[in-house]
Amino acid sequence: MHLHLLLFLSLTSFIFAQESVAEIRRNIKSVNTETEREKSSTQNEAKRHAAFMENSKQKKAAFETQEKELRTQIDSLKAEIEKLRNARQRALGTARNFENRKNKYSEDLANAIDSLALFAQHGFPYKNSEVAENLREISSQLRKSIISAEAAFGRAWEAMLDRVRLGYTAETWNGNLELDGKAVAGKFFRYGTAASIFISQNGETILWLNSQNGNWENVGENLALRSALRETMRVAENKATPKLSPIPIPRQ
Repeated sequence: MHLHLLLFLSLTSFIFAQESVAEIRRNIKSVNTETEREKSSTQNEAKRHAAFMENSKQKKAAFETQEKELRTQIDSLKAEIEKLRNARQRALGTARNFENRKNKYSEDLANAIDSLALFAQHGFPYKNSEVAENLREISSQLRKSIISAEAAFGRAWEAMLDRVRLGYTAETWNGNLELDGKAVAGKFFRYGTAASIFISQNGETILWLNSQNGNWENVGENLALRSALRETMRVAENKATPKLSPIPIPRQ
């Protein structure tokens, strides 16, 4: 009985021991499998980390290169901006200098035109006031910058050319001359800037222009001069054959 019980217990212990060993082996295998999986995972993670670090290193190198290039470009742009700033300052200086010279030229030109107006006012007394007023208006508009210096010069030049043309042109026209407060109708004749005469419609009043004082002088009872001036008017109007005839000119 006791022997059977002992054999049974021994057999039971043996079977239990075998099952324990098998369980332990399964556990060891499971641990080994888990370990291998963790090891593989760790290795893969290490590879990913290494790849990440290499990629980061490459990106960092690329960023550093870009940074250097950008810094070089920035430095280049700063230098270019400084050049442009200096050029702009020089241009502004040149513009200010040009503007000052332009203003000085405009003022000098306006003064010159005013002097021409004075010259025209005291020149040969034919439309003097109109020409002088025109010149003064030109200088006034120039000073107010209404017209440019070029336009002012051109207009003043044209006005003075008209005065120059007086020297080699002659003309006759009908008009009125105020004498003793009354308008007397008649004919005018101008010969260059040397002389001008007026003969009333009835032929009784004959005057010649004294260019020194701008007054009209009456020929009076000088029959020879009266006849000569009448003939001069007829020649000027192409009513008589061209001929030499005396014209009163004041002594200088």
